[in-house]
Amino acid sequence: MEGIHQYQNYQVAYKLPKIISTKALAQKLFIEERSMCFVSGYYLKPYMNNEVKIIDCSTGGEDAHNAFLAESIPTSVYLNTSVDLVDGETSYPNGYPTKEEVIAAMQKLGMTTSDIIILYCQPDKISSMTRVFHILNSYGFSDVTILDGDIKKFKIDGYPTTPGIDYTGSESEIKDLADPTPYLSKMDEIVEFALGKRPNMQLIDMRGEESFNGHDPNLPEGCRQGHVPGAINISADIFTNEDNTFKKYYELLEIFKSHGVNPEKELVCMCKTGMSATVGYMALVFANFSGMKLYDGSWTEYGANDTPSTVAAPSFPMYYQPGMNQAPQYVLVPTNFQYAPIPDQKDHFPVYQK
Repeated sequence: MEGIHQYQNYQVAYKLPKIISTKALAQKLFIEERSMCFVSGYYLKPYMNNEVKIIDCSTGGEDAHNAFLAESIPTSVYLNTSVDLVDGETSYPNGYPTKEEVIAAMQKLGMTTSDIIILYCQPDKISSMTRVFHILNSYGFSDVTILDGDIKKFKIDGYPTTPGIDYTGSESEIKDLADPTPYLSKMDEIVEFALGKRPNMQLIDMRGEESFNGHDPNLPEGCRQGHVPGAINISADIFTNEDNTFKKYYELLEIFKSHGVNPEKELVCMCKTGMSATVGYMALVFANFSGMKLYDGSWTEYGANDTPSTVAAPSFPMYYQPGMNQAPQYVLVPTNFQYAPIPDQKDHFPVYQK
């Protein structure tokens, strides 16, 4: 996908890697018939699916599969991302799949590591698409691209969809895959960062501000509230537009710059379960950053273990004085230590202590 940033006296041309526009995909898919300058029909190019492999990789299990069967981009196949690309041995949601699991999933769809693969998803499931991109890219699939705006933008732009058809062709043979380790960070590394032992690392937490600051009502059992000390918070939804397309190159650069992201540092992305973090990872790719890693366990793993963490203190007056015969309702605390919430029996805001 190419673009131009126009200045008063010059222009800068740039190319966004690993992304394809709906128009460019349609040009690969269809022979477009025109009459009187109006589009009158689209005809699928012969043998198109031998050139490019298109995958609906939406999460959502059976509901997502049924949505694919009802409506899909022509020639695409469905990948059951929620089952086939998840580590079956981990207790955490969306665990990064093993080499064997990736091989099995892609062989079942007749894919090889050298295929030209275009990923898309159903409306508002962008993190499933970016996560599969990260997985395939880390395991050495050489030509993986995402569709900018997913099927929602494809339909907005007037291109035809068809009922989906499950893949029934022959399986491929994948003998081996690359080692994904350079693309991933482990919890021990994040703990070292929290303790100040990794000064060259920047950790970017892609959760929403409320969750980051310790107010997530949907954490799994055993996972405490809070965030990793020293982490930068950038909510993943800031990187995309209303039509689900990613923001422009220079807009993404400005977002990262305004949040203090340093391209000279080792950048690690995390979120709650490892999904939204890949949206931020993709935005960094589009902004021409390199060498980023994903902390796949994210807060679901980190917050369930004995690790350094912090929460944001409520914004209250520093010298709040409750009425006579009342216990103090809350205490203002710094954010660079570990705190535990104290249950408040009077429905006041939670109190935090060292």
